[in-house]
Amino acid sequence: MESDENISIDRLEDQLIDNPDPSTTKQLSELSYDETFQKKLNERAEQLFTSFDGVSHEGEGNQLGSSFYSFLVKKPYLEYEYTDYDELDRELAEWFVSADYQLIELSSLPERAKSLSIEDLRFLDLLSASDLNSLLYYILGNYGPGVSKNDQLSQIEEHCKVFARTGGLDQVISLLLDDLENSIKNNGTFDGRLFKLLTVTYFVLNVELITGITDQVLQSLSDQDILPRLVKFIEVWRVNPAPSSRIRNVILLLWKLLLIELGDSEQLNKVNEYLNRKHGIMKKERDDTSNNRLTCSPLEYHTFREDLRDKYPVLAKYQHQDEKSHSKEDISESSHQAFMAANATSSLTNLLEMPRTNKAHSIYGQLPVNTLHIATPVPSPPRTPSDFMSGGEKIRKSYDVNQSMPFIYPTGAEESLPEAIKEADELFRNALYESYSIKRLWRERQRYMSQERGNQDHYDDSDTETYQSSDNDESDVDSSCKRSLKRVEEVYEETLPYLSSLAKVLIEITKSYKHELSLRDVEQEINPATALAHKFGYSNDGSYEAVRRYLFRQLESIHTKEICLKASSSIMILLLKWFKASHVVKSYYFNSILHDEQFFDVFTSFMANSLTNDDLHGTDEDNKNFVPDEVMMSQNKLMNPEIDIPQFNFFNVCSGEWDRSQIIELTNKTAISKFPSKVGEGNKHIVKVTKFNRNYCRILTNHLQLINKILIKGVSQRTFGFIETKPTDLLKFILLNYECHSFKIPILKIFKKIIPFQGRKWRAMNMDVISQVFLNLRLSIRDNWLSGRDLESDFNNSFDQEIALRSLIQFYNVRRYPKQMEKLGYTVSKENSATEYLEE
Repeated sequence: MESDENISIDRLEDQLIDNPDPSTTKQLSELSYDETFQKKLNERAEQLFTSFDGVSHEGEGNQLGSSFYSFLVKKPYLEYEYTDYDELDRELAEWFVSADYQLIELSSLPERAKSLSIEDLRFLDLLSASDLNSLLYYILGNYGPGVSKNDQLSQIEEHCKVFARTGGLDQVISLLLDDLENSIKNNGTFDGRLFKLLTVTYFVLNVELITGITDQVLQSLSDQDILPRLVKFIEVWRVNPAPSSRIRNVILLLWKLLLIELGDSEQLNKVNEYLNRKHGIMKKERDDTSNNRLTCSPLEYHTFREDLRDKYPVLAKYQHQDEKSHSKEDISESSHQAFMAANATSSLTNLLEMPRTNKAHSIYGQLPVNTLHIATPVPSPPRTPSDFMSGGEKIRKSYDVNQSMPFIYPTGAEESLPEAIKEADELFRNALYESYSIKRLWRERQRYMSQERGNQDHYDDSDTETYQSSDNDESDVDSSCKRSLKRVEEVYEETLPYLSSLAKVLIEITKSYKHELSLRDVEQEINPATALAHKFGYSNDGSYEAVRRYLFRQLESIHTKEICLKASSSIMILLLKWFKASHVVKSYYFNSILHDEQFFDVFTSFMANSLTNDDLHGTDEDNKNFVPDEVMMSQNKLMNPEIDIPQFNFFNVCSGEWDRSQIIELTNKTAISKFPSKVGEGNKHIVKVTKFNRNYCRILTNHLQLINKILIKGVSQRTFGFIETKPTDLLKFILLNYECHSFKIPILKIFKKIIPFQGRKWRAMNMDVISQVFLNLRLSIRDNWLSGRDLESDFNNSFDQEIALRSLIQFYNVRRYPKQMEKLGYTVSKENSATEYLEE
């Protein structure tokens, strides 16, 4: 007879209910079924654990199997919160590389610079090398031996604010732009003056970001128009790349300019609130996390309403009677008819907002019509048996009801319309939610349809939204919002022909971020205690120091690429967010450029190289206590520490002091299962991780948000292209192994868009991901992303949807910015217009 120790967990339930043994019967008399079942589960778990290490763990309670099962139950919580910029010392130190110190002669600068007063700042001649060196030393905080980092930072903040108040930033920016243009012509010659001007500008802008942006600085940047001119310069550099152009520093400066001139996330939220008030959108209630009310879009509402009217034709009478009690124009009968009529036309833009009603569903269209009315007499069934009962072919019947046909059965009530249907219609009516982006897109689509039919020429429309500040503004916040929107419009108008070149340069930075240097070997050699040269007695000659310097340069190159990638990804996501605030079609245009540059493939390659790269793993000696699957989880770009070389740090070089015995760590030596943890809710181990690569966290968050922006809702072709890159395993690796709100929400939004097009087997194997989507994302009143979508129609219309989107984008840009589009080869032809035919 099989012993109790070998009883399978699958047989425990049968042992409790159908065939209880004497010991189980005794337990059931003392405890409930649930308590008895849980006790037997604990006993079985103890048996499994004892069989693993041969030691009994009886009586350990909640500590059962803590050493073996810890990797399975511990999920690290990364204490990371996304911010638009880091601390001032971190931002300033990332501006330099070690070669820059020699270029600006950092060590001898205190001796050559003269002391500056406030009056001296007003009369500086920056064409003079002496005055420029003095200004640079002043901006860098009058550093020197014995000056601590905190004292230097305080001096930097004070001096930058004083310099900005004197109005000297105008002269610096003017000379900077001239030198940038000359750098292309003087290819191959590194000009220290250009870098000094860039440094002064960068330091002043960072201090403004940290301490508060003044109107004087904003006015100076606007007057010099530096932001669009930098974008144009990047386009020129892409055609004629020159090392002397300092393109890395230009990209870092462009990032800070976007944050100052357009605004950070806080300013963007204020602008969104202002636009919601302007367009009459009650968005605050929707965004309130305490409000769990489900909502639906106008497209979902009109689709549901049409389905109800197909099923219950008498619904139109009740809806007409209820119109007087509702003041919303969007839910009126005329609005519904106009929406359905517009989508019933053959306009190309119908594919962007297509009401997928039941009668248009490809599956429901194959179903037969409903049976005859229930009151219609029918003959009795035949007495002879059917063919399949006598061995013939079985007749397959479908019991699905064609939802597009009227409901023919009596409701049992005096009224012909069931009360539940009235309640459903009222529920959807009250759940209607619309954003200002949808309103703007619909208005642009109506113009396109009118132009498409030849009814009216909209290319000469001057419907640009005005954001001029007035004396009767409600508050200073509204004035600030108008200024940001006005600046976004100006930047888009001036940079429209150059956005494609900007996107190519920024994406190339992501492509270049490839880790092909073994960190375990480098870490072993750069630390004298573990270097092979010390073991074999070659550390006294100069060869070891030469190798060490070479490895430091390689590490610095990787760190520099990481900083540049952080800036480039931040630029892309900032542009997309602000373009959407200005007009949603602007955002569609820029994310279409990113899509055309194969951003999906670049993203997947970037993720794979950062997370599944053996060069990021430590030595076998360091990983001997790791569970096999835990090595990849604990040692990647996310969990490995940032590359920090003390002798290359800006503040250390300024003071000349750093810990020369500091051991440089490049890989994470602590397994996730070894992190200190505490038991939280649900008896789960909570592991808080504070040491990780914060730069990579920002890069990863930016890229996840970019993927979400490019995957436009309803445009299936992009979703198909993204799925072809096979990103799901990489996304699941981040989602299921780390707990971080900045990662989790964007990843779940991505999964929500791609899950409808995954097969049944994939869904069955990834129910944990699907459950997290339901638990963490805001749901709609009519969520059909998991099932019920017309996938066949989505696939057949995918290319047409993309063409319709590009057509609308082209119409918008040509109509609003004809001069800029002429540079790209797009013009409006006035020949053979519809009005000429009408006149004839």
